[in-house]
This record gives sequence, C-alpha cells and structure tokens, in this order.
Amino acid sequence: MTRAEFAAEIKEKYVTNGTGDMGHRFEVYDALFHTGAKLIEYFGNHERIMISVSGGSDSDCIVHLVCTYFPEYLEKIHFVFVNTGLEYNATKRHLSQIEVKYGISIERIRGRSVVSVVKEFGIPVLSKLKSQRAEAYLRDAPWGIRYVKPDPEFKSHFRHDAIFTDNQIAMVDYCKENGIKISANCCNLSKKKPLKKWMKEFNCDLNVTGERKAEGGMRSLTHESCFEEHKDGMHKYMPLWWWSDDVKSTFKDAEGLRYSDCYEIWGMRRTGCVGCPFNLNIADDLQAMYEYEPQLYKACMNVFGKSYELTDRFNCRRKKCLPEFMQMTLTGEIERSEED
Repeated sequence: MTRAEFAAEIKEKYVTNGTGDMGHRFEVYDALFHTGAKLIEYFGNHERIMISVSGGSDSDCIVHLVCTYFPEYLEKIHFVFVNTGLEYNATKRHLSQIEVKYGISIERIRGRSVVSVVKEFGIPVLSKLKSQRAEAYLRDAPWGIRYVKPDPEFKSHFRHDAIFTDNQIAMVDYCKENGIKISANCCNLSKKKPLKKWMKEFNCDLNVTGERKAEGGMRSLTHESCFEEHKDGMHKYMPLWWWSDDVKSTFKDAEGLRYSDCYEIWGMRRTGCVGCPFNLNIADDLQAMYEYEPQLYKACMNVFGKSYELTDRFNCRRKKCLPEFMQMTLTGEIERSEED
C-alpha cells in the first residue's frame, strides 16, 4: 500500500465516517497518516524486521496495523514473544488467537526464568534505576552510596524521581542489615538479554516495539523520536510513539480490536512483566490475578512477596503494593516473625 492509498483509506474511515468532532477526527487521521508514512519508509529500507509481541494492547495495535494495511511486508517480518517464566494464561491464549486471526506465526523464546534470577540475585524494588543503585549500595560500592545517600550538592542534580526518600533509605538499610539482596537483573536476564541474543542470531536490522510516550515513566524520557539508529545495525522503531490514549482508543474501536482478557475482563490498564514490583498499580493487578489466575498470584507472591511487603511496611510509595485483603494478613505475619 502506498502513502496515498493509505491516506485515502484512513481518511474515509476516520474523518468522513469517523466519530467525535472534526478536531478529534483530524487528530486521529494525522497520527495514523504519519505512522503509516514512517512505517512505509522504515520497513521499506530494512530487510530483517522483528516485531516484539507482548500480548498487550500496544503490540496488538501494531500487529493489526501491519497485517491489515501493510501485509506486503510480512514476508520479511518475524513476530517474537519473550516468555519470562511468569506469564498470564490469558496472554498465552491471546497470542494463539492473534496467530489464527492474522494467519501469522509468533515465535516464543525464553531466557532465564524470573524465578531463578530473583532467587540468585535478589528482589527488584521501587524502580529499575533505584534497584540498581540500591544493589550497589548494599555491596558498599562508592557510587551506590553516593546515589542512595548523596550529599546535598550532588543531590541537587537529581531528577525528583531519582531521589531516595527517607523511608526508602530506611528500607534499603533494613535489607542491608538483614542480608536481603536487591537487584534489577530480572529485566535483563529474563527479557532483554534473550531478545538481544535472538536479534543477533537472526541478524535483525529493525527492532519494532510498542512503546508510547503517553505512557509516561522512564520510557517517555529515554527516547526523543520514534526511530533510533544503533551502532550495531539493529535500529529501533516505535510506530505508536506519538499516539495519545485517545488516538489509540479510537483506533481500537474503529478497527474492532479485542484485547486480551487481562484488559477486556479483568480490567487491567496494561500488562507488562507479570507481578513486577516497579508497577505502580501492582495491587490492582494482584487483586485481578487472585480472582482469575490464583496459581499465578501464588507464584508472584513467592517470587516478589518480600519486595511488596517491605515497600508497604516502610511506606515507600503513596499507593500500596498489596491488595487490601492482604494487608492484615501480612501485618500479623510480620508481628509474629518479630516476636520470634
């Protein structure tokens, strides 16, 4: 499909027959047109393309966009899903449904299980950045101490979200005193490293992901554009980078997309890595898991439970990690363990 053909098709669907006022219709059209134009450019200039499929809503939009409007590129595209060892059954079902719906094959790859990584290296806490700095602090690395307990002059150069609060410092000190290891290695060893290895073996020259600036967080500060050239030749392209939540929602409705049960039935806002303590809405996710996939809930509590407990115990975040029904249970367990 050429740019002109794509423009004509989406103009009819999203402007002529669209919903909302004309300002909204043209906002959606503009976002889709520029996405399509860039996709044609980047897909046309690369030969070994990998699209990372997570089973989440953003990757659903990319898969649909490519398979519906630009099927001519499918012969040089590989769809890849990284299984971390902790995955929703709802996601696994959804991946199979995607394959049937679009007639594609999604390759499942695995690195080290999150369970074994956390057991060996330690629990992730607060955020990836703070886990890395806390890990260095626990082994008395000078740079770790400098970041966890900085002097006022050095602290003034930090972004607000990079500063350890007094409660967070108390939690890290508690971990140090009690031999509790902290690490963010599950991000690298269970997901990023196996994907990087696959891309290298496949000789991938374009890595396509579903990141969006509107999601906020560290990712929104990491990238300046939807396309990044990398020295190793494995360039990165994020088709939805500039999509707002409204554009994405309109696209879903107009295209008749159905996300996985995690969204449609459980009510989750995003999936991401299952049980990850970095997730600010982890309490809601754990509640949903407890109701719909209790075995997975138990697994998350076994792997990340100490992180949830300590974060809540030391009031490290405004929003609790654990669902309300778990608060009294853990409080009693903590008091009993301290008495022993």
